[in-house]
Amino acid sequence: MSRPIEVEGRFLGVAVTLASLPAGPAWRFIATDPVVEDLDGATFPSPAEAARVAGLVVRRSRRAGAAARWPATPR
Repeated sequence: MSRPIEVEGRFLGVAVTLASLPAGPAWRFIATDPVVEDLDGATFPSPAEAARVAGLVVRRSRRAGAAARWPATPR
């Protein structure tokens, strides 16, 4: 079984089920967007958790990009 992972209209990858663990089913994230490639292969307890973490990575990436364009201190 698989679930698409989309955050703010941006398709980031899919979560696929793994064999059930004692704590319940596990989901592996397969990244398709380079912004979340560090999460590729990570396991999560649910697709919702995979989407939550991927969203954090996307938002952090946006802040880092904005900081690089506009330095905090004037030159």
